Amino acid sequence: MKIHDFDEKFYDYVRTWMAMHPGLTEKQVEDSYNEIMLNWLNAPAKWLDGEKPGEYFMRYSEPKDLIKLLEEYDKRDIGLPEPLYSRVVSVGEPCVEGLMRIVKNADRPESLRATALAILGDIGSETVRPLLIDLVCAGEMGDEISEMATDDLSEGDASIVDALMERYDAATEFGQQRILDICANFPGDARVYDRLVEKLRNRPDQRALYASLLGKLGDARAVDELKPFLTMQDIGYLDYIELRNAVEALGGDPGEDRAFYGDPDYEAMRNM
Repeated sequence: MKIHDFDEKFYDYVRTWMAMHPGLTEKQVEDSYNEIMLNWLNAPAKWLDGEKPGEYFMRYSEPKDLIKLLEEYDKRDIGLPEPLYSRVVSVGEPCVEGLMRIVKNADRPESLRATALAILGDIGSETVRPLLIDLVCAGEMGDEISEMATDDLSEGDASIVDALMERYDAATEFGQQRILDICANFPGDARVYDRLVEKLRNRPDQRALYASLLGKLGDARAVDELKPFLTMQDIGYLDYIELRNAVEALGGDPGEDRAFYGDPDYEAMRNM
């Protein structure tokens, strides 16, 4: 199978189009982008022996061939053509198994795993959910794949809370953080509130995060947990702001605003 650089060919097309439309402002070019792209996708191309870029990958219907194309584009560090991405999504469920194998294999390039996970999200297969949960629970700092899984699960519904909280104790530290981040979107489970309060009390380096998640969860009981931190002397200005915002979001009174003279963040914002 031949690998074509669709991005390069499209940029060539855009440059030719701009040369044929002199005097346009940058905004006018931006406003014309979708029209330019549509025309390019639907125009027979010499570099594809007369085929249209938008239809080129329709020749592939076997999952193994489509997966191989994804791998080849990533291996050669060539931008993944949008028509190929769309073709894999349209073939759908038959491609899920191969895409999941890529995502599960931590030895594969992160860029390829991220692409496979994004396609799985667009396919929307229910079989992917256990994989997303595994990725969240095993996540570490800076783990892009785990972050993507977190985003996907956050866009779901409350049915995910029980599955995540059952895995909470065995999850990594960052996995626990991401579990609570997801579950804070779906109020009603007492375990989520209890774990957030526990983190607020025991992770001083993460006070701002867990204060904001308590504010998002919306349980007014958290006001009494948050307010004592507002008067602590060892608290930084940015943490104070997040704590104060959370108290206000929950309907509490954070009291008189404090000054943080000498705190670099406070001084920087005060002098703006």
